[in-house]
Amino acid sequence: MGRFPTSPFNERFQRAGRALVALALLLTVLPESIRAQGDFSLRFYGTGRDGVDRVMIPLDAPPRPVDVGGDFTIEFWLKALPGENAASACSPGEDNWIYGNIVIDRDVYFAGDYGDYGISLADGRIVFGVNNGSEGTTLCGQTNVTDGRWHHIALTRSASSGSLAIFIDGRLDARGEGPTGDVSYRDGRATQYPADPFLVIGAEKHDAGPEYPSFRGWLDDVRISRIIRYRGAFTPPTAPFTPDADTVALYHFNEGAGATVRDSSGAPGGPSDGTLRVGGSPAGPAWSEDTPWIGLSASPPSPTSPPAQSTPAPSPQPSPTTMIAVVTNVPLPTDTPVPPTPPTSAASPPTPTSLPSPTLPTAGMVAPSPTPGAAPAPPNSPYWLLIIAVAGLVLAGVGVALMRRT
Repeated sequence: MGRFPTSPFNERFQRAGRALVALALLLTVLPESIRAQGDFSLRFYGTGRDGVDRVMIPLDAPPRPVDVGGDFTIEFWLKALPGENAASACSPGEDNWIYGNIVIDRDVYFAGDYGDYGISLADGRIVFGVNNGSEGTTLCGQTNVTDGRWHHIALTRSASSGSLAIFIDGRLDARGEGPTGDVSYRDGRATQYPADPFLVIGAEKHDAGPEYPSFRGWLDDVRISRIIRYRGAFTPPTAPFTPDADTVALYHFNEGAGATVRDSSGAPGGPSDGTLRVGGSPAGPAWSEDTPWIGLSASPPSPTSPPAQSTPAPSPQPSPTTMIAVVTNVPLPTDTPVPPTPPTSAASPPTPTSLPSPTLPTAGMVAPSPTPGAAPAPPNSPYWLLIIAVAGLVLAGVGVALMRRT
């Protein structure tokens, strides 16, 4: 059979048609590739038992820069719904932070280390505890942050003075004195507890029992620094953190898929990448499109001057502008809280059968898709701009072809 005669118009029209087909294919595969590099957070469900619903970040073998122990600042964005973190009110002193819904756990079992620290929620308030191996302090926050909104949380610690501080949305929420010296994880430390040489986000690392509940809510943009970044009121960030020379770990949680969280700090000796241990019912942690940057730029909170220290007055929801918790050092016989089955002494820790060791899932577990029901994020600007640009080029080509035909 014969062919239709070719002409410059036919050739141009065929090229335009091929371009439209290519655009359709691009629109089919582009959303997932763009979304996987978009803005995400991590959703935890408080089901952190048997080594799941958490992020595990190695501290040792080899040593990693995330293992801070001198001056440091830990900051992150947190969102939690009312009533989903049921730990009772904070009790100052010793290692009582461990009884809150645990957000970050850098605890260790028994003696033989420099120290440890942890962050939790108790009665909806931020709790910060530090121990140097011989004495410990728990600092109790004053502001309820479990109100369904994103809050910027910053915690600072001084190695020389032991001073601890909690900042909520740029305002000083609590300040107190804690133990001095190095509280890092000792390099090469021998332990029979597999979770010891890890920084754990979202759960109590040892799964020691229901007395130590896990966190339920969202976390985003975790930054750990080797300096004290805040000493007074400040304006909270309105965009994701960017690393600098004092950033030792930075987790944007923007992977959107898979079981790895990347450390983007660029710190020497890094990266301090972490692994998602996914499980529980519902399975967590899950990638979520709910982030603090949705609508944040509209009205960021304005800082105020740090409140003067005073004795807290009884109130269901004490005001952070008038109440500061002051805590003194409390000697401890060991550097960690006593587990549900207490040992007779720090020198004779229990056998592995007397205290449940964590059962860690395989590293190949993959995080689920973004949480159904989470607040949808606005479309990614680069994605839509790219679609508009490509469509514009194709339509322009068709228009030029038609103009030349006429």
